[in-house]
Amino acid sequence: MPDRPKRLVILHSRGTARGARHHMVMLISEFLDDLGVDVVHLCGTDRFVEADGIFVHVDLSVVPGHIRRFAQRYPKQINANASNIRKRVSVDGLLNRGDSYAGPVIVKSDLNYGGLPELKALTLSGRALRHLRRMLSGQPARPILTKADYRIFPSLGDVPPEYFTPDNVVQKLMLEKDGEKNLLREYMFLGNLHYETIERSTAEIITEDEHISCEPFVPHPRLLRLRRQLNLGYGKIDYVMVDGEPFIFDANKTPGLGAWGGTDYFATDIKQMLLGFAEEICRTLQNGEMQKASTKGPAKGDAATTVKVSLPPLADQTFAIKQNAQPNK
Repeated sequence: MPDRPKRLVILHSRGTARGARHHMVMLISEFLDDLGVDVVHLCGTDRFVEADGIFVHVDLSVVPGHIRRFAQRYPKQINANASNIRKRVSVDGLLNRGDSYAGPVIVKSDLNYGGLPELKALTLSGRALRHLRRMLSGQPARPILTKADYRIFPSLGDVPPEYFTPDNVVQKLMLEKDGEKNLLREYMFLGNLHYETIERSTAEIITEDEHISCEPFVPHPRLLRLRRQLNLGYGKIDYVMVDGEPFIFDANKTPGLGAWGGTDYFATDIKQMLLGFAEEICRTLQNGEMQKASTKGPAKGDAATTVKVSLPPLADQTFAIKQNAQPNK
């Protein structure tokens, strides 16, 4: 008698529109369908569906405990323990009012997507209370909800007092130049598969401009340590390289498709990466263990080109790195 198809539950935030294709996980889901995996999408934890594993894709910077407890009911999990990815606990170069720093700075929201998912989850009275709190605390009338709302100032002393609030962070503005343009690196991962995408723009705040590449690579140990700290089995980390070290801007466990998602302009190399993620999930559901990472490192014959990442169950975030492994810069 043939084995039944493996089943994966993808858990979304309550209120997520059915079939919405705003996130990369939806392309992964389509690839999983093609691979014969029975994918069940749940929006919220009201209903339990028996499955071989769960992919927690809740678009909140701080995930409530009841969601984590729900995910633990499944034998295999992705991001079940990724409970807090606020910038205050994940990024580099944060500054406080009164610190001594002369360089340019950028003001961002502490929560991902400007806290917009959290705002959508509030009731009408909750939104009114939030607005009243902002008014009474003297915060800017326009909250930081997207990258378009980020503010750059020449120095820390130029940041208006009203931006120093629990909702915002002030960070050193660090740029990686490629000629006249700026680079943004994104470490994208699932389990022990590691990719680096590179975007390039004349803007200092890069959203979607010129896609350069998406390739397997050996992540810098600091990136792996942050993954372990945040319990991230899937997601992306935005950074630039400064003096040979990553300077981290953001961590995200629900990467979006962007403006080109679902169109012919969506980069082929990114689609190939997402197919690889789907194949890795399929293998894990079948075998119970992750495959060794495909990596790109120093030339053949050079010392240690391999990063070993041990992730037997999807929720386990223990990394074992060879001492002489060199990051790909």
